Amino acid sequence: MEGGELILGNKNNIIIGYASMSIAGVDVGYTEGGVMLRKDVTYVDIEGDQASGIVKKHIALERYFLTTTLLEATLQNLQRVMQEREANLTVGSSLFFGGQDPTVTEYVVTVTGKGVNGKTRTYTFYRATPSENVEHPIGQRDAVSSVPLTFEVMKDSDNGDKIGYCVEA
Repeated sequence: MEGGELILGNKNNIIIGYASMSIAGVDVGYTEGGVMLRKDVTYVDIEGDQASGIVKKHIALERYFLTTTLLEATLQNLQRVMQEREANLTVGSSLFFGGQDPTVTEYVVTVTGKGVNGKTRTYTFYRATPSENVEHPIGQRDAVSSVPLTFEVMKDSDNGDKIGYCVEA
């Protein structure tokens, strides 16, 4: 408050709207429930004998997760989310499950949505890999056959140990 005036927020800085998502440059189609970025932090609490509480905190581990639900259960979306080898997908008509390849595939993931003041905000994540168990409903009378997706977004040593970046234009 300056000079007795009440300073209010700026309604143009409130973002409402959907975001589109692409994996390795390919749009995944409709999503449900939004696209969420979560940061989990593990701290080490330092306790001193001379204090009755925590005297310092130290970050021991940072983990980032990107989550959404894909409404388009295409074979390509299933192949990526379920970590099946690309060779298991044949020209969009068949997807084979399983195999002996323990390789975890990493993708560049881009999420584009609304920004403030009518701008567009684009998030790019360098190294994302599906990280959770997947439960995909094959058929339900009263529900969409959607594909839940959780990516763990890892730090990239080639980019200063960053996970990615956000640009608003």
